[in-house]
Amino acid sequence: MDIDEYDGDRQDVFWIVGMGLAQRHATIMRPGAVYAGQAVPALCATELKIPQPTPIGRDPRSAKITDKCPTCAERVAEADFAETTWDF
Repeated sequence: MDIDEYDGDRQDVFWIVGMGLAQRHATIMRPGAVYAGQAVPALCATELKIPQPTPIGRDPRSAKITDKCPTCAERVAEADFAETTWDF
């Protein structure tokens, strides 16, 4: 996966499913740059706990979750972020 911090003049945003949550939230913090269990802020101010990495050969549990937080989605659209869906 090739991810640039900036797509032209656009800031990246990452859609992730935090531990214990049932929908994706957007964060500007690159999830792979923080350790499992660390809390990062979402655009809607929800604290997202970074999940443990999925063992090789298994599909991440969050891969099937497509529902996005409406508040985060609104902020992403307003700011024209470059979007990436990220599963662990």
